[in-house]
Amino acid sequence: MVENPIVAIVGNVTTSSDAPAAAEALGRELAKAGLRILVYSSGPDFLDGHIVKGYVASRSASRRSVQVRYPLHGKKPEFPEQQTNSEVFDWRPDHSQDWEMSFYQSLNEANGILLMGGGASTMIAGVVAMGHGIAMLPVAGFGGAAAKVWESLRPGRDLPSADEISSMARPEWLDDHAAEFVKGIKDQLARKAELARQRWIEERRKEVSIGWHAFSAVLVFVLAVAAGAVAFAWDNIPVFPLIALLFFSPLLAGVAGSTIRLVFDASQGSSPVPTQTTLTTVALGLIAGGAAGLLFITAQITTAPSTGNGSIVSPEQARKLVLFGVLIGLVAGLTLDAVFRKLISTDVVNVSAIEVKKGP
Repeated sequence: MVENPIVAIVGNVTTSSDAPAAAEALGRELAKAGLRILVYSSGPDFLDGHIVKGYVASRSASRRSVQVRYPLHGKKPEFPEQQTNSEVFDWRPDHSQDWEMSFYQSLNEANGILLMGGGASTMIAGVVAMGHGIAMLPVAGFGGAAAKVWESLRPGRDLPSADEISSMARPEWLDDHAAEFVKGIKDQLARKAELARQRWIEERRKEVSIGWHAFSAVLVFVLAVAAGAVAFAWDNIPVFPLIALLFFSPLLAGVAGSTIRLVFDASQGSSPVPTQTTLTTVALGLIAGGAAGLLFITAQITTAPSTGNGSIVSPEQARKLVLFGVLIGLVAGLTLDAVFRKLISTDVVNVSAIEVKKGP
């Protein structure tokens, strides 16, 4: 969970006679839970002052745990508790002269938000908080804009669970509800921290997967290039090894190309690391490289002039074809999706001559 999480306090206590006492109870539980609070106004009708009253009265408030945001050139809030517990307050004047700018921008730094009653500003704050995916506690039982925000909450999409959302709308207030509500905020914070941890683990897994694919691509690519080097460097190479290099080098290059394509797409962020296994990637690359290599080799040996000694191609021609085979296989692996689409759409046998003509 986030260290020293802070909960923004938004709303008013004018919608119900029970609201002030409920706010004080919530303030006490927030302090006992070790949560900091973010407040904006000390006006008697606003929720902030009543929350602060209960928060400080709990005797559990730590140093600078009540953060106060206000425009630098505006009126500074004045809480009665600051006279005897000044160390609890953390004054944060904002450069903006507009209280609305100061208010809404501060929500980006909040880990949770408590809404009660309120009007348009409370509604907007709740929508902004939902958009940021922070812990939500709209106390819907006291009506106002907080109740409208509660109506928009959805389990699975937002952090609160179905049970937590249901409990927020209890029509009758009991002081026991305060502890339950604050526990709900802490549970949401823990839930969000777990989701963040899972995302971090998944990112690390992707990085490891990309690293292994990159290593495999380099290894196979080097082997494919080495096949061409062997073909040229080995003087008087026997026919069988030469032909083996000619036919197998496109296979290696196809595997290298498909793996390079996988790593490139993942590193550029154009697509996530596929869920397919390394074996699947190798198989697709090998088939694409092999098919393209066979088509190339077949075209070359069928059009090459006869050597006169019974061989289809001369050793010198075969040496050169190994290099071309590596390049053809590499390109086929890099563009394997295009290769397979082309192979699938190819009409190998022309059956137009035996098709029955349809009548007009």
